[in-house]
Amino acid sequence: MHIIKVCTGGSCRRAFSEETLKKAESTLGISAGENTSDGAFRLEKCGCLSRCEEAPSVFIGKSQSPLDHFLLNGTIATHCTPSKIPDLINSLKKSS
Repeated sequence: MHIIKVCTGGSCRRAFSEETLKKAESTLGISAGENTSDGAFRLEKCGCLSRCEEAPSVFIGKSQSPLDHFLLNGTIATHCTPSKIPDLINSLKKSS
């Protein structure tokens, strides 16, 4: 399962992270806090990812179990504007 966490901290919010989150929701067909029906993706809001100067930031991780999505390693995509979300999600789908 791919976990996508969109930062909604102050700097990211000012850099339009809410729009980034909405684009992720529409691309995946789910709302924040939900999993896709095939179990391939989970979308969440999160607090500050400490990449304020590169906002908006999105954490991307992969989980082996739906129960361990709080404890995983991943990467942080920076300057992750809404227009970048479809390509990001498509690249994750291809890597599965």
